[in-house]
Amino acid sequence: MSRSSPLDYSSRHRTLGARLRDALRISFFLRVDESRMAAHWGEYVAAALLSIVGPTLYGLYTQGGEGKWDLGFLPSALFDPCLAVVAAGIIAWLVGRRDSAPRILFAALLALIVIDAVSIALWMLAGHVWDGKVPPAIEVAAFQVPLLWYPLAVARFASPMSPSKAGRMLAMLAAVAVLALPVVYLQPERSLWVRDWSRNNAMDAASFQARTAAGHENAINAQPGLLARELEAVAKERPGVVDVFFIGMAGYGNQDVFMREVDAVTRLMRERFDAGGRVIRLVNNPKTVYDTPIASLTHLKAAFARVREQMNTEEDVLVLFLTSHGSEQHRFSLVLQPLQFNELDPVALRKALDDSGIRNRVVVVSACYSGGFVEPLKDENTLVIAAAAPDRNSFGCSNEAEWTYFGRAFFDEALRKTYSFVDAFELALPVIASREVAEKFEPSRPMMHVGAAIKERLAALAGRLAALPQETRAAPATSHPPTGTAR
Repeated sequence: MSRSSPLDYSSRHRTLGARLRDALRISFFLRVDESRMAAHWGEYVAAALLSIVGPTLYGLYTQGGEGKWDLGFLPSALFDPCLAVVAAGIIAWLVGRRDSAPRILFAALLALIVIDAVSIALWMLAGHVWDGKVPPAIEVAAFQVPLLWYPLAVARFASPMSPSKAGRMLAMLAAVAVLALPVVYLQPERSLWVRDWSRNNAMDAASFQARTAAGHENAINAQPGLLARELEAVAKERPGVVDVFFIGMAGYGNQDVFMREVDAVTRLMRERFDAGGRVIRLVNNPKTVYDTPIASLTHLKAAFARVREQMNTEEDVLVLFLTSHGSEQHRFSLVLQPLQFNELDPVALRKALDDSGIRNRVVVVSACYSGGFVEPLKDENTLVIAAAAPDRNSFGCSNEAEWTYFGRAFFDEALRKTYSFVDAFELALPVIASREVAEKFEPSRPMMHVGAAIKERLAALAGRLAALPQETRAAPATSHPPTGTAR
């Protein structure tokens, strides 16, 4: 094996192309003669500085205008090259070749540059393939694989220097211990383009204040009056008329789509289903805490009680629309920071409905896994519709959307063509399915149960609404397309 010094090293091996080939070979565990790693001191400096370029360019790409140049992070960015100096000395000692430390160091710097570049490129590709929602397992691998890849590549370069298997094994363990473990523990910032937090402090403070508006004393004090006003506005039923009483509940306050959906369905009930004066809105959203009662189980029970007072339970119909996120445990999400809510699950909802004494019920639950509500809520006097099967997601809940996929297909499209909730469900199914296929989503498989008694009530309601004057029947559909995000 050659032990030639840097002074003996041929200049033809110092070309950029030759260095790149050597760096690739070292990184991918191919044999490179140690003599090729002889280098001038300037090359060590250049390689150390080049090791910062990849992370810095990635920082510039991800942070963009939110970032800034900060040379104060230079010591942190050079943390890996400094570890390489320590690792090279230890590995050279373990393999019995102390004179080889400079060449091990240069090999480590070259490997660091290549492995960084490959890892960043693969991570960006994964973000593109999964549209920014990289699976957790891939995220973990993206961090851990390079951490092991780098020291193993360095150990592989140095292994031919040791005459014994034990020396090669010790060199590998030393490489992992010195090059990987400190990085796992300290996670140093390797980019010189970093997030400019000073530019966002005021924005973050304002955003936090807006998101947590419900916790302000004035908002809390306003809620009893807002609920009382909402409930007092519910008109009395009309004798001999099948009236619709509507309660809309937007549960998740961190996204506006649920608030918009409740608002739109409320208008639909007023304009097309003759429910004017008989609607109640419960909304979790920081923008509405001073003008709309919040969506909580307590407020929902109060709404049920008020509807029961004003309706004829034998002939009138309650339409209850719940829209939010849902969990695999079939809990309907009630979120409005910083408030803490009692859970709303199928058992709690069934008990609240039964305790209210309201007989004729149309319950529409639009959320992921909402099929879990169907079995507990079904009876002869109830129509239950769920946006998804008990084990499936539903889609369309991005903050920018006007409707979820289910909400648009069922309310904004199908119920503008028919007064039958059952027929509207059948019309909506293929529309939802086609949108999910187009977006390559797993089918949500909406569900429905129709009780025999409620079916007769709803037929009577549809007949009455169909006989109304033409101008009372239709309301214009909204035009904003839904956005596909699992709920």
